[in-house]
Amino acid sequence: MKYKNIIILVFNLLLSYIGLSQPNIRVDPSIQMNLELFDLQKPLTLWLNFLNSKNDRSASIYWNKEEVNEYGDSTYFLLKELDLYQKGDIIKNLQYGITVLGITEIENCYKITSKLEFKINDSTFLNPFIFHVYAKNTKESEELKLYNPFPINKEKFMASEKIGNIEYIYPKHHKFNKKKAKQQNKEILALAKIYDFTLSDYQFIFTDDRESMYRLRGYDFNYQSIGKEQPSGKANVKNGIVYSHGRAEYFPHELIHLFINPIWPNTHGWLIEGFATYYGGSRGETYDWHLQRLGNYLKNHPEIDLNNMLELRNMDITTGYKYVLGGYLIQLTYEKGGVELVKKLMATGKSDSELYTTIEKLLGIKKIDLNEYIRKHLE
Repeated sequence: MKYKNIIILVFNLLLSYIGLSQPNIRVDPSIQMNLELFDLQKPLTLWLNFLNSKNDRSASIYWNKEEVNEYGDSTYFLLKELDLYQKGDIIKNLQYGITVLGITEIENCYKITSKLEFKINDSTFLNPFIFHVYAKNTKESEELKLYNPFPINKEKFMASEKIGNIEYIYPKHHKFNKKKAKQQNKEILALAKIYDFTLSDYQFIFTDDRESMYRLRGYDFNYQSIGKEQPSGKANVKNGIVYSHGRAEYFPHELIHLFINPIWPNTHGWLIEGFATYYGGSRGETYDWHLQRLGNYLKNHPEIDLNNMLELRNMDITTGYKYVLGGYLIQLTYEKGGVELVKKLMATGKSDSELYTTIEKLLGIKKIDLNEYIRKHLE
């Protein structure tokens, strides 16, 4: 189970017996002491009115109309991770415990920083997020409204350049590497040609590291920012955007998701990730690199039962079974029947039983023989 899922489970268990009688919203004393000196009453009042709203929909009156119209009157707040308790409503999550930490006036707008916190007892608090939003006057009415942090941060701190159908958005201090961007674009076009995919225009947003990506999106602290720093990415399939860090202009795995996920919406997750890994690598490393690691790992761990491989999660923090073994299924299928057979494989349903059945049907490998077959062929 991923760290994020464990944290959510813990929070939900706590919330199951701790009720919320009224919103738990606080303002740091340093703001209260300096309201008049720095003329911060208007942005503070706006933010507090938002936080004290009944739900996201009723709070939309405090948000700018442009983003409300674009994203919806209950889904305009794009910091989705703030729905930590999975209530389907960010306001209700924030009301369990939030402290307004600071308000800074920057270039005709206010940056409002807050801390989401959860009180376990008088001496123990969980603080999963510190985040910020912006408040500024709208173009239409000069009325102060709230804004998502990402578009403003992107304008302030990022540059852009388009290569083919991919718009690269990168830190202004970064020297853009056209060679790497063109290589990625070439590979994506070649893959689309082989499988007859129709490509759209995409955005590829990257930063130097994980912390920089979180700050760009509006998180000054994110509880998931722990452990070893390594290349990673995330695909926003609906909006055609890739977010990545650690590999600059080149991270094809997530770009592949942008066009295969809509084509095969009912395919097993192992095949979706496997396809993206086979053709685009994972964690900044090639599929062959991960496959070699898997082969070596299996030699040292004879107790691992690949007959039930879909129950396996991660080999370690770098190589996940569904990525590399999913990629191996794509490889075996392509070697046996080329693109057309891969397309048949990708038409498999989402359930584990359907995938095992398809493996036997297309590759001739029964579930009870998977462990022996895979180990033998990876030696």
